[in-house]
Amino acid sequence: MNLRNWYERGVFFACLLCLSSGATAESPISLTRNECVGRYELALPGAVDVALSTRESLHGGVKDPIRFSDGQRAQHSRFIYDGGFVITDDVTRDFYEGYVAPFKKLSADTDSQDANGFGSYPIGLAGATAWIGKKSLGFVVYKAGRIYSYTDTGYPDLADAKRHFGKISGNFSSRALYEIPTGTGVCLPYAFIADNDKDSNRQVGVTFRLIDHPDVTVFLLDAKSQSTDPRLTSRQKNEFVWGYDYGIGKQIKLHGAMPYHPVTLDGREGVATSATITRDDGATDFGYLATVQGDPNAPIDTPDLLLLIERTATNAKGKPAVSADEIDEIGRAISASIKRRPSSH
Repeated sequence: MNLRNWYERGVFFACLLCLSSGATAESPISLTRNECVGRYELALPGAVDVALSTRESLHGGVKDPIRFSDGQRAQHSRFIYDGGFVITDDVTRDFYEGYVAPFKKLSADTDSQDANGFGSYPIGLAGATAWIGKKSLGFVVYKAGRIYSYTDTGYPDLADAKRHFGKISGNFSSRALYEIPTGTGVCLPYAFIADNDKDSNRQVGVTFRLIDHPDVTVFLLDAKSQSTDPRLTSRQKNEFVWGYDYGIGKQIKLHGAMPYHPVTLDGREGVATSATITRDDGATDFGYLATVQGDPNAPIDTPDLLLLIERTATNAKGKPAVSADEIDEIGRAISASIKRRPSSH
């Protein structure tokens, strides 16, 4: 693509224009916005929408509970950090009060010594309604037009339950999009949980959609490596995601005679591939996938990392759909930007 076309697309700029903002000759993409996912930071080519939990998912049992505001699915997204979060956007205070009323009634009407051990539990998070019991614990809070709901399975030992609750609720805060926290901890969409760089279960996967190019989604997953996980190499994980794990399409054709290329995510070498995707309805799209496998036995947290860039041409909303080459350019540029946020190590 020539320089004029790059400029006219608005988000993508010619290489000479990008040099002033830190882009390299190998990656002529202007990365103008920074955001964080899990324990990592990445740069994005322009403003984005973020897929969040639907209102229906507040009650559980919903297929594809994380979506964009227009209903587009973000089926890979997950908000797990030593328990599960539901983050719902664009809700009124009245909606929140109606949703939280049963929790307040439960806390007020039940004895903390009943069979389930349920009872209200005061936490330092302003405005939150919280409960703690033998089978579950959690809190719900309303911040800036969003509901943040956290739940985890119960802890038989009350002291352990209180320590765990304090770790999550006492360190939780809301944040603005593109606001990068300075301390150690885990980023969720519009939220941050400060910690000492330690957790037992972390699967934070966030899907972004480019506002200027709504046919392009960017998915980044930071998943704590567990000793019970299958022992896959980065290439095997890459193959598994395309072929089975993510249900991306009915046919995947990798590009090139030698499709597996080395990629570096946060200083660790992994594997990147580009592909033509045939969707279940026969539509043709393009994708870029980078995978780096973690090590559960490493002396410091070494998680699995996955970056998936997809074009879904039917979501272009009247704009020209991006090309396969542009998807590759975006993928390479974002891959190079991924870095670990401040660590206590």
